[in-house]
Amino acid sequence: MAKPRTVNQLLHSGSALRELRHCLGAQEKLLTLTRSLLPAPLGQHCLSAQQRRSHLILHTGSSAWASRLRYLSRDLRAKLRGKGVLVQKIEVRVFIGNPPTRRSTRLVRRLSQDNAKLIEATADEIQDAKLRAALKRLSQHGAA
Repeated sequence: MAKPRTVNQLLHSGSALRELRHCLGAQEKLLTLTRSLLPAPLGQHCLSAQQRRSHLILHTGSSAWASRLRYLSRDLRAKLRGKGVLVQKIEVRVFIGNPPTRRSTRLVRRLSQDNAKLIEATADEIQDAKLRAALKRLSQHGAA
């Protein structure tokens, strides 16, 4: 049986994987350069940078940051040209990842002991049997 190859060997063996590694490295360099040319809080919110011909596509996490990137795109394009990256158009997109999960657990609220006693005392004075029963049930939800 042949000895299994390591992941590192696999990544360096095939031409397709080598090309993919090269493209990812180029994208990472472009992203690092782009982030360095943006103002401090905005650079952290630039999640991806891809160059397709003369277009630069930037991804961010929210529409608010996308608007700020669009506002600064003309200035960014000039700065990139100064660094040797020829870009005619910058397109900004919002990266839509997995939506945040909603909490499935409900918050259980308990009545205070005093409020439970007050509701029970009020129930004792009510003439309507259904309302009295409902208030008695409610008073049982008091904190122990």
